[in-house]
Amino acid sequence: MKSKVIMLADDAKTSPSKLFRYLNSLEEDINVKETCFGAFIEGEDELVDKIADKVRDLEKNKIFCKDRGFPIWDKRRCRAFRKGGPREGFHQLEAEHRALKTISEGLDEYESEKSTYENVQELKKKVMEEYDKTLKKSEKVSVGSFAKIAEEYKSDDASKTKKAKN
Repeated sequence: MKSKVIMLADDAKTSPSKLFRYLNSLEEDINVKETCFGAFIEGEDELVDKIADKVRDLEKNKIFCKDRGFPIWDKRRCRAFRKGGPREGFHQLEAEHRALKTISEGLDEYESEKSTYENVQELKKKVMEEYDKTLKKSEKVSVGSFAKIAEEYKSDDASKTKKAKN
């Protein structure tokens, strides 16, 4: 058994729901789960690899696949069994997803006739800048600051509820 993550670049024409319907229309012996960034697929090793290749051919340089370490609905990873919260590793997937559009542009540029070493280096720099921005957004918040934000949200929410009742 093998599981794969299929991620769509932001500029892909395919949506996660369209990808999900396509994967199910193949009528292969696989499990498919739609996600916010694409899909998970699971099945026999060779079949999963074959389907991943087929899916990538739908939109060259816009659909990316990688192996997943856990089966779909694995109780150690699935939020349904852990009572919510982000899945472990989700923040890494989110960071990778943000870079896919730039990677896609880089691959298109590389494969075009106007590709030069300088263009590829410029795109590499752009990817690293996006990655650095992603890391900076993930700054830690102190417990006190978090409590203050929660209180502000709670009081804002209460005032909206009062207005809605009136």
